Amino acid sequence: MPRVPRPPTLLAAALAVVLLAGCGNDKSSAEDVGSIPAPNGFRDAIYRQDGIRFRAPENWRLVPGSSPQVVTVAAGEGQIGVWRFKRKEPLPRTIMQLDAARQALVKQIEKRDPTFHLVSSRIIVKPRLKGVEVVGEGTNQGQRRYSRSVHAYANGAEIVLDGFAPVNDFARVDKQVLARVARSLKVSKPKKA
Repeated sequence: MPRVPRPPTLLAAALAVVLLAGCGNDKSSAEDVGSIPAPNGFRDAIYRQDGIRFRAPENWRLVPGSSPQVVTVAAGEGQIGVWRFKRKEPLPRTIMQLDAARQALVKQIEKRDPTFHLVSSRIIVKPRLKGVEVVGEGTNQGQRRYSRSVHAYANGAEIVLDGFAPVNDFARVDKQVLARVARSLKVSKPKKA
């Protein structure tokens, strides 16, 4: 009587059992998708149409936005959003106007997020960039987050650079990324497409 070969399904099932037996090894773990990597260098992120440029970590994703959002820079649970809002009202230019804008911005944030706790705020005056910076803890998308937010006023617009990280990671991410990106922000007249 001729020998009947075993059906391939039995062989496949036996292999699956052997492979599954290796799963669940305590020494291996899935990559933490929320972890925020340290930057492995910085690159220029230039948006001429919006008159915005800054330095972004090379190993963070740049995801183009649609107006008024220019781009999102992200890695794990770390995120930086960049927006350009056109303004018809006069923009703050003097120290007194910038201070009034700073106070109004903090009040607006506190009104929008009753859980917000202000850590610091300051006026920024650099060549070709006048603005306000606010650092604080609040709730973003249902999660407690620290944020560093820069609001620059130029060329008929308010340029906003908002950086977020979880509370436990903020000090490291802020030092390695958020503060550096905020300091690198430059604004110019938008180029027409």
